Amino acid sequence: MKPPRSLVVLVAAGKLYSRPLRHRIGSHRIPSAGIRLGPVMSAEHRVALRSPRLSDASAWQTLRLRDQHLIEPFWVSSPKSWSQRHTEGAWVDEFLHMRKEARAGRALPLVIEVEGRFAGQFNVEHIDCGAQSAEVGVWIDSSLTGHGIALAAANLLAQYVFDILGLRRVTAPVCVDNRPATGLVRQVGMQREGTMASYLDVGGRRKDHDLWAITSTMWAAKSARDSNSTAS
Repeated sequence: MKPPRSLVVLVAAGKLYSRPLRHRIGSHRIPSAGIRLGPVMSAEHRVALRSPRLSDASAWQTLRLRDQHLIEPFWVSSPKSWSQRHTEGAWVDEFLHMRKEARAGRALPLVIEVEGRFAGQFNVEHIDCGAQSAEVGVWIDSSLTGHGIALAAANLLAQYVFDILGLRRVTAPVCVDNRPATGLVRQVGMQREGTMASYLDVGGRRKDHDLWAITSTMWAAKSARDSNSTAS
């Protein structure tokens, strides 16, 4: 008799946990699990980034369902309803997929943690070790906006991928209607390189997206400016 699907999932997850693999960007290795960056303080909140866990399922589901009206218009379309896409089982499926991509060196999935609790996701995807490039995407608990938390998380991530992993270029496709995301990438120091017509099907229809990018050189210059500003 075949074991129930939940057991199969847990066994598969156990196997993934037990064999962390690493891939290289130049002389730097990409860890597939066990990452923790920070914490740093932002408006009296402790902000950190860490690898996702199976136990994040309930918090992920709660936030995503509550913030559907804010996230869905800019999220990749699906024939499934939003609630169908956000069951705890859906998180397990996403977790296993993210873990597979991380073990292959194609992604660096991260969770935003505020005061020790799950508060969103910040994923690095489409990692090209040869070109030393990647793409990022983010969403955050709407109750925490306006406190600089997304920016603090973005700075933690940028410092890690540029200064530690050795990436040379990071991009972010942002829907032209997504003002909060546009504001965030500007604050991080990204530059708009152009508009991609009908780039992605999000929120039920294809929409134009701006391509934003930052290089390791741009990040180093921004970090120096920020340090000088803090010192003065």
